[in-house]
This record gives sequence, structure tokens and C-alpha cells, in this order.
Amino acid sequence: MKITSTGIVYLVLTTLSIIYSIASMNPFYYLLSLLAISIFISEYYLFRDISSVINKVKVSRRIPSRSILELETLEIGVELSNDTGRSIPRVLVIEDFQRYIQPEVKPVFTVFLPAYSKSILSYRVKALAPGRIDLPGLRLVFTDPLSFFYDTLSIELRNYIVAQPLYTRIDEALKSIERITGINTKGHAFSGEYDLANIREYFPGDDVRRILWKHYAKTGNLMVREDYGDVRPSILLVIDIRKRLWEIGSGVNTLAHVQLRLARSLLESLSTVKARVDVAMCTEQSPKIYFDAWRDPSEAFYSLISTLQPGGGCEVPLPTIKQVLAYTSGRRYDSVIIVTNPVTLVEDGVDPVKEMASLAPGRTIVVLPRFDYDVYAGLRGKELAAVMGELVGETGVEAFIVEEDLRVVV
Repeated sequence: MKITSTGIVYLVLTTLSIIYSIASMNPFYYLLSLLAISIFISEYYLFRDISSVINKVKVSRRIPSRSILELETLEIGVELSNDTGRSIPRVLVIEDFQRYIQPEVKPVFTVFLPAYSKSILSYRVKALAPGRIDLPGLRLVFTDPLSFFYDTLSIELRNYIVAQPLYTRIDEALKSIERITGINTKGHAFSGEYDLANIREYFPGDDVRRILWKHYAKTGNLMVREDYGDVRPSILLVIDIRKRLWEIGSGVNTLAHVQLRLARSLLESLSTVKARVDVAMCTEQSPKIYFDAWRDPSEAFYSLISTLQPGGGCEVPLPTIKQVLAYTSGRRYDSVIIVTNPVTLVEDGVDPVKEMASLAPGRTIVVLPRFDYDVYAGLRGKELAAVMGELVGETGVEAFIVEEDLRVVV
């Protein structure tokens, strides 16, 4: 139990009034001074009784959904439960949020908790970055009705939300990928054969079309191919996110924001045309790989992004992904798409990309987001061209900057 600045000022003024009333021998002032000091003493005993039960107050946080989109608003509820037989006259509820979550109003509430009662508070917050955003604990400040005394209780609540990146259609980027790799992601290559073995007029080497039409003329039955199947390209989508990218750019349009939006957009576009996509992303000290991400892109990206905190990124070399793949699956890919940026290529060199390109020789593509590299990273046109030239010349991969602008206006 501690005394507030209000309590100190009140006590000092009351003491001075008592001294003045005695010195002036004014009974009216003396009675007022005694009344004032009795109020202070009453508040003290009241809050002393309250202090014995504040540790029994239960607090929980309600989150309707753990998965939201970046910049989406989410309503959060806080429930306070007083199961004791003593009323708590005043509780100040304070939430201290981190950098990448923004409340619509300042989350500070004053609550009266009667005995054996519950109180539910709600407020809305907005996720300012993709990734796993941990919600901090609460601070409860208990005071008496006149705020002369207070006590603070810190509550640890382990809650989090996962904000997925925004995404959009990137048709031009998809066309570039098709042109470079030679893979027609939008079409299906059908297989299957006609069952001609039971046709008496058929001999090996005969024209199939002539036999089919002759059979149709005799029986009236049009034969169709059996065992239809489809052949789809198998693609590995690699997302290279580094910590420094969160500091390049401004607000909700840092290079990390834009690069994650590009990766999510690529996954959605490739999944729409039924390409078989595995996604690999390095977070902190180890890469994470989600196989068959094309079946449910939202679930796949949720699983990946839930291991990445805003402001974080990969701390190991990119080829670590290749080593993990060798131990876990041994899959072969028709194409490898690496989502990275010129800043990372300058800092880490092109050797990591060259090693990743060995997974799909001749069909590895480096996709770079459109960004103001000259303004925020100091890479002007000539320097950017030099980076691209070194990348293509030394690694043999194809590289391009997408035309779509994935920055948002808020």
C-alpha cells in the first residue's frame, strides 16, 4: 500500500489547517480540521481492508480470433472477476501495447467491482505488421474512492494474435514466371489412352482415329480416353526475411511489409492455378517448411507467419533451407522461386542464391518487390542494375522486379 500525491497534498494541508486552527483558537476551523483528518484515516482503514483481497481478483482476456489480416481491426475483451465478499471501489485497468499494435483509444479504464461480481471491458486494436504479435499483461491499479492510497498488481496474460500479410492479384508476375520457366501453370497436361484391345478391327500400327470412327459407325458408341490425370508443376517458394528490413521504409510500408505481401500474393496466385507449391521461410535460428501449401494458402501462411514476430527475421544462411529439405522430404521441384530484395543481396552476396538454385537448375527465379530503394536504402538506378547484373551473371538465375505496387495507404 502506497500513498498517492493527492494523499500527500491532502495530509499536508490538513496538518497545516489543524496547526492554524489551534494557533488562532478558532473552534470552527478546528472542527473542520478534525473532520478532514478523520476522512483521511477512514480512507486509510478502508484501503487497508481492500489491499488484503486484491490478489484474489481474477483477470482473463478474450480474443474472438487469433488469425486476422494485417491492418484489420480486432475487438479484445478483458474480464475482471471479484469473487470476494468485499467491494473494490476503484480499479484502474492499464494495457501497455508494443510497437506493432495500435488501439483505437487509449486502453485505460476505471472500474467499480462490487462483491461477487464480474466486469467486462472491450476495446479495438489494429495490427500494424504481419507476424505473431504477443499481447502483454495488464496492470491493475487499486485505489480508495478519494485516491489517497493505491496498490499495483501486474497480471501476466499469455495471449497473442497472428496477422497475415495483405495480398492481391499479381497477374503480370505470374506471366513472367511462366515465360521464364517455360511452365504453363494455368494449363493441365492430360494423360490417358483409348482402350482398343477389344476391337477386332484394330491391329497395332493402325491409325487410331480411323479405328475409332469405324467403331462408332458400327456400334454408335463414342469411345473416350480412360485414366484421366493431370500434371502440375511442383514449385518451392522461398521467403527470405531479415531483421534489418523492418527498419527500411516507413510506417506500414517497410521493405519487410512489402516483401511479405509479395510472398503471400505469389502463393495465392500459384494456388489459384493449381500449381503444387511448398513454402519455406526462415525465422530466427531455423527455417520452417510447409508442404502442399497450395491446398490451403491461408492455413499454410498462418503456420509460417506464426513463428515470425514483427521486427524479427532469419539469422542463419539461406541455404539452410536446402539442408532441411534434404533431411525431411527429398522432393524434386520443377522451379524454385526466391522472394528477396536487393538490400539482402548486397549484404549477403549472391552465393546463397546460387546454392539454392541447384534445387532447380535453369528454372530458379528471384522475385524482388517494387520499392523506393533509392530513397530508403541508398540504392540508385545504376547500383540496382549492378546488383541485378551480378545476380544473373554469377548464378544463372532469372530475376525481375514485380510491377505491382504492394504499398498501402492508411
